Amino acid sequence: MTALKLDKFGGQLPAWDTRLLPEGQADYSINCYLYAGVLTGWRQPKLLRALKDTTAKYAYRIPNNVTRNTLITADDCYWLEFPDPDTTVMHSPVVQDQFQRYYFASPTDVPKYNTYQRIADGQHAWNLGVPSSGCTPGVTVAGGGDTIPVGFPNLDVSNIGNQYVPGHHITLVPIVPSGSMIIESISFNPQASGGLNFMGVVYSDLNGKPYEMLGATAATAADLSLTTQTAVFTNGVSVISNTTYWLGIMTDASFYLPTANNATQGMGYPATFSNGAPDPLNAGSVATTPTFQIWGNLVGASIFEARGYVYTWVTEYDEEGPPSDPVVVNGWSNAVWTITLFQPEPENLGNDYVDPADGLVKQAKRNITKTRIYRTISNQAGMGTYFLVAEIPVSQGVYVDTNPDDQVALNEQMVSLYWFPPPEDLQEILAFPNGIAVGFRSNEIWFSEAYRPHAWPPGYVITTEFPIVGLGVAAQSIVACTQGTPYLVNGINPASMALTKINLTEPCLHRGSIVATDTAVLYISQNGLIQISQSGAGLNTTEGWITREKWQKLTPHYKVRAIKHASSYFAFGSIDGGAIRDGFTVELSTEDKTSFTIWPQAGGHRLGFNILTSPNGFNIENVLIDVWTGIGMLIQNGGIYQYDFTDQNPVIVPYLWRSKTYQQQARRNFEALRIWFEVPGTTPPQLPTRDTSFPQLVLGSNQYGIVRIYVDGDIWTTREIRTSGELLRIFSGIKAESWQFELEGRVVISNMQVATSVKELSQV
Repeated sequence: MTALKLDKFGGQLPAWDTRLLPEGQADYSINCYLYAGVLTGWRQPKLLRALKDTTAKYAYRIPNNVTRNTLITADDCYWLEFPDPDTTVMHSPVVQDQFQRYYFASPTDVPKYNTYQRIADGQHAWNLGVPSSGCTPGVTVAGGGDTIPVGFPNLDVSNIGNQYVPGHHITLVPIVPSGSMIIESISFNPQASGGLNFMGVVYSDLNGKPYEMLGATAATAADLSLTTQTAVFTNGVSVISNTTYWLGIMTDASFYLPTANNATQGMGYPATFSNGAPDPLNAGSVATTPTFQIWGNLVGASIFEARGYVYTWVTEYDEEGPPSDPVVVNGWSNAVWTITLFQPEPENLGNDYVDPADGLVKQAKRNITKTRIYRTISNQAGMGTYFLVAEIPVSQGVYVDTNPDDQVALNEQMVSLYWFPPPEDLQEILAFPNGIAVGFRSNEIWFSEAYRPHAWPPGYVITTEFPIVGLGVAAQSIVACTQGTPYLVNGINPASMALTKINLTEPCLHRGSIVATDTAVLYISQNGLIQISQSGAGLNTTEGWITREKWQKLTPHYKVRAIKHASSYFAFGSIDGGAIRDGFTVELSTEDKTSFTIWPQAGGHRLGFNILTSPNGFNIENVLIDVWTGIGMLIQNGGIYQYDFTDQNPVIVPYLWRSKTYQQQARRNFEALRIWFEVPGTTPPQLPTRDTSFPQLVLGSNQYGIVRIYVDGDIWTTREIRTSGELLRIFSGIKAESWQFELEGRVVISNMQVATSVKELSQV
């Protein structure tokens, strides 16, 4: 006689003939959750929250930064909602981003971003990127020259008039050169009644006092018919920048000399004129004096040069854009360079503005707050580099540049030459290692500057042969799924990414079908589930156990949305192009995949392929993963639903599982069966009496389950499952070679036993 035991339930292997299926594999399975080997259904997803915008088709959750509660049920988190199901959101890759920015892109809107605080405050997002000005800066040059006075050539309003200077005396003032220069001469404006001889002297500084003589001119007789007297060095005295020197006049007779101000910055020292200038000075004899009108005439810092000026705009979050077109102007390096700047359009200044086109008040698109001014400084080879001159408020329209080259050369160089905003039709924005963001449009793959998601240099773009459907990131690789062959992108520098064409003609049907794992990217093609590994190996993972014709018949090919969920490729879509209600799962684990190429080993779960129907009875707008918890979510019926695996007593979705066809060696009649099961606490109570209708084609709302027996492909009988282990009789009167058993229910079935007699059943 014959007895059967059905346990270790597995999914479908659609490529296999139903008579040749391994034990435990299904001929047909709907909504079956087979991870534990028992037969049960997927848990019913729970309503997590209602959408604020009931038409939204994508949502992204942001935990509260204060409570740091990342639980999906936290009631203090924030949600971003978008109307386009193909929207992607990226958390800022910037190290210790104080603004906690989030970046998003979709096919129906320009790329945008927002800060955590603005999201928490309910404020709108900004357009991503900073534009360059279409206007060159205005530059005017005034003054300057080959020789510049350094010291105290001018009298200010605080000067206290002429002061007496004794004869045989050295009168000194301090100077600090702004560059490497040469003192050619020293000038002063003496008032004397008799003859006056003088010489110019230069001393070094020691602890704030003149010390060692560096140079002296020949003795010169004053021409008192001239206001200014000048002592000229035969060989100029070299001085360097940011170092204190003392220069002055040594005289043989007393005179009066104007003071430059009311400070006492000068120094005096008694010295016999005929002996020449002493070297060094005795610190104890150096006395403080008023700041006299004495100055040196220096050359070396003032160069007639060609300067290039540009300016960039910077947002409140220190995001810098590309520079304006340059302007090149000639002038003396020590001249006054006045820079006139242009402001951004009102829509980019961060505040609501009146649109001149229609007179309506509109939200700002960007929040530019600062302007950075750069100018060229040439090296010894004559190559010019832009260095930062100043950062000023964007509202300031004029800047006066008197900064010497050696000071500006210590500032930062301009690095934003190609930091253009992303294209307005950029689709997707995904995080790639090393702080790089990646997106695409048409057949172009775009990359951001590392750790600067607002800057997308056009020079980084690489192109594919076919239009791109979507991207996936697996480890250190990017897979571009196209309308033709897929491509692999590798690299660590956005400026030097390597593109490899994968010789696998499997076009991607839908962007929503792309799922990235830690080692590979998967997507739906017309022929199966395609896997591209991070090494570039391409494979139709399902072709060995789902034939192409079965794949076309069983899986949706319209509007597919998928995630990796509970170790499976979990997808919903539309088979006929209508509402999204048709789903399936395909097991992704390596261990289970091996069992499809050989006869499955006993004890393997063999999850295989399973059909899903839309839970809760609603159309599905999207299938999502919460990035903070890894929990699967559905958008349907104006809300977000979650698969809550923490619930130990969930509501079970009714399932249907049909066994392989058991072909007997002779025609027999199976007469009895037993089914062992457990009843979840959320299962609806049974009706008080057994349903004896025949054939029962639909599971009742108050039934644990039903079992259908098929003989030679036709339904023979139906029995209701009411008590675990209960003996159920099968209608007699028929003998057949082919038998199939179909279980439909909402309880957890561990095994089913069938025999040709009750006595034999007890021995299973």
